[in-house]
Amino acid sequence: MRIGICDDFAPDRECIKEYCMNLGHEEVYTYSSGEELLESPEYQSLNLLFLDIELDGINGIQIKDMLERTTPSTFIVFCTTHNELMPAAFGRSVINFLTKPYTEHSIDNCIKRAAFLDRDYYPISIDEAIALPCRDILYLCTEQKYTIFHTKDGETYSGRKPLRDWAEELEDLGFCPISRSAIINLKYYVKIKNYQVILSGNVSLPVSRRHKTALEKRFHSYMRHVVKFGRE
Repeated sequence: MRIGICDDFAPDRECIKEYCMNLGHEEVYTYSSGEELLESPEYQSLNLLFLDIELDGINGIQIKDMLERTTPSTFIVFCTTHNELMPAAFGRSVINFLTKPYTEHSIDNCIKRAAFLDRDYYPISIDEAIALPCRDILYLCTEQKYTIFHTKDGETYSGRKPLRDWAEELEDLGFCPISRSAIINLKYYVKIKNYQVILSGNVSLPVSRRHKTALEKRFHSYMRHVVKFGRE
């Protein structure tokens, strides 16, 4: 994970950086101003940004607004000593607020939450020409020698990699097999009814007896992570 820290107070920057490094993260970049952040080569490739609201010059709110327009996949944790500034800092990319002093536990929780949410934007390469972010995939299934990807918008894409290989690759990204011929995105799972899995949009797919119990366990585990780290 590529982590940025933008704060004009050096001790706070170094504190967060040290915690991130202690937690095993090596790609950690620090910035002393909003201007330095915006001019950096990694500005639009950060997965997570710890951002001081009260920066001189370009402030944290302005940076948040820019990132939400240009790089919505960068998650933001606002850092502040003034809780009254928080209402103005809400946004679709903002996943948490931290008040000083920081702790390693609070930093770790923010990183884990960003890592969980980042799965939505992880690109799945169907072939050399087509890649879809996880959040766009509703389910995939086998048809003859092909694996067909169905998106939440009703589009379909085909690839030659076998479904069993996709099951292993997608396991840690919130997908779950429901039979030997179909894998669903748990993000869009609604319920099981009479050995039919119901997905968002009232899509119905058969679930095998063998996979039914495993699906229920996987979904409960998935939801525990959503409650702890997620944002819908």
